[in-house]
Amino acid sequence: MSEVNSEKITHEQHSVPKESCLNEASSKDEENIKDAIRSPSSSSNHLLTNPTQDQTEKPLSKKQMKKRKRYEKLMGIKKRKKEQDKAVKAAKAKAEGRDLEKERQKQHEQFLCGEGRMKRERKWLERLKKIETSFKVCIDCSFEDLMTPKEIGSLSNQIRYCYAINKKSYHSVCLSVSSLKGQTHENLSRVEGFPDGWKTRAFECSELGLEEMHTEKENLVYLTSDSENTLESLDNSKVYVIGGIVDRNRLKCTTIDKAKSLGIQTAKFPIDEHLKLCATKVLTINHVFEILLKFKEHNDWKKALLDVLPARKDIKSTDDADSIHRKS
Repeated sequence: MSEVNSEKITHEQHSVPKESCLNEASSKDEENIKDAIRSPSSSSNHLLTNPTQDQTEKPLSKKQMKKRKRYEKLMGIKKRKKEQDKAVKAAKAKAEGRDLEKERQKQHEQFLCGEGRMKRERKWLERLKKIETSFKVCIDCSFEDLMTPKEIGSLSNQIRYCYAINKKSYHSVCLSVSSLKGQTHENLSRVEGFPDGWKTRAFECSELGLEEMHTEKENLVYLTSDSENTLESLDNSKVYVIGGIVDRNRLKCTTIDKAKSLGIQTAKFPIDEHLKLCATKVLTINHVFEILLKFKEHNDWKKALLDVLPARKDIKSTDDADSIHRKS
C-alpha cells in the first residue's frame, strides 16, 4: 500500500469516535481497534484488510482487559459529563428566557460576515490601552540546557497556559519570553498561530537574552522563592521576571544566581504572611503568572494566592488553623 493511502487510512481511523467503535465491534475487533489507536502506523493495514480474522488471535491478558475497561469507563464518564453540561446550559438559558437556537444561528451569521472577529478586535484594542499602563511580565527561558526533554516539554506547555490565561483575562498584561530557542521554540512552533497570531494578544518573544530584551535593569524584578525580599505590591513601571525552568525542585538557587549575576533585584510572593503550605513553596510558571494577574484584579495577596494555588498544596490560612478545601 502506498504511503499516501496509508496516511489516508490512518486519518480515517482517527476520525471514527472511539467509544462507538468499542461498543459495536466484536471482542477481537476491539483489540484490533485499541492496537490501531496505540500504534496506527503499524496496525492500520491489518485492521482494514483482516477485519474478521480472529481465529488465531490470543485472548486479552488481564492487564489488557483492565486497560480496556478503564478506557471504556473514562469514555462513559466523559460522555455523561458532556451531556450534563449541555443540560445545565439549556436549563440556564430557559430560566433566563433565552433561545439557544437563535443564539447559535446569530453566532454562525456573525462568523460568516466576520462581525464576531471585529467585535473581539475592538475589545482587545480597548484592553491594550490598559495594558500599556500596567506592569509587564517576562519568562526567562535561558535554562533549557539544564533540563531534560520531559521538563522542556512541560515548560512549553506552561508558556502556552500563560498565554491562554492572559488572553482570557480582563486584567491582561504584556507577556514576553526571552531566550526562546532550541526545543522550547520548536515545541511552541507546532502550536497554531504561534508566534504571529500570539503577538496580536499582548505577547512577544525573542532569542535575545533577558538583559538584551529588557535593557533597563533597574526596572527588572526577578521572582524567586529564594529571595529575601517580599513583595508588598506591584509597581506598574516594573517588569516581573519568571524563571523559565521546570526542574521538579532539582536545581536549587538557579534563578536567584542568574539574577545576582545580572545585577537584577529579586523578590518573592508573601506566601508565609498569608498562608501555611504543608507542601513545597516552589510554584509552576503559570501559577506565578496567574497570581500576578489575580493580584492586579483584587489588590489582595491572600485572595490571589487562594484563587490560584491547587488544593494539593494542603493550604491553611494564617487566620484560621482549619484547612481550606478548594477545587483544584
